[in-house]
Amino acid sequence: MLVAAALLLVAPALGWVLLLALGAIREDDGPPFKFSDRIATISVAPDDDGILRARFAGAKEEATPLTGEEFLAEIHRRKRDLPWIYRLLDVTSFAGVCWVLFGFAGQGIFTARMVVQWRASEKARSSIVPPAFWWLSILGASMLMVYFVWRKEIVGFLGQSTGWFIYVRNLWFIYGREGGGEGPADR
Repeated sequence: MLVAAALLLVAPALGWVLLLALGAIREDDGPPFKFSDRIATISVAPDDDGILRARFAGAKEEATPLTGEEFLAEIHRRKRDLPWIYRLLDVTSFAGVCWVLFGFAGQGIFTARMVVQWRASEKARSSIVPPAFWWLSILGASMLMVYFVWRKEIVGFLGQSTGWFIYVRNLWFIYGREGGGEGPADR
C-alpha cells in the first residue's frame, strides 16, 4: 500500500523535474502543474450597450473584449497558429505534449499487464495471474489517474480509481500474509 501511494507522488514529481530540466517550465512559473493547458478561461459579460463581449482570461496584458465574430476568428487563429503536433494532441504547449506522452506511457504499461498475464498463462498451460500483472496494473492506473486529473477527465479518473483499489487489495493478498510466502491459491 505504501509503495502504491509513493507511486502516485513520485510520477508527477519526476514529470515536473523533467519539464524543469527541459526548460518547458521555470521555477517562477507558479505551481508545478498547469492542470489543463487545452482549456482557455473565457469570461463573457455585457458591455455598456448590453452587447455580450468575450475576453480571454489569464493574458499578461489586459485583453480587449471581443464580439462574437472576433472571438470565433481569434479561436480559429490560435488553433491555426499552433504546431501540428499541438493540434493533433489538443494541447497548447510543450508541457501539454509531455503530459500526453505521460498518458500514453501509462496506457502502455496498463496494456502490458495483459501481455504478462497471457504469457504466464501460456507457460503454465492454465489461466493464472502473476504478481507482475497487479504491479503493472497499479503503476499504469496510477499514471493514468494523474493524467486524467491533468486532462480534467472525471470519467477516466473514476474508471481507473475503482480498479486501483482492487489492484492494491490483490497485492495485499500476495504480500501481506504473515511470513510473506506463497499460499495455496498462488500455486
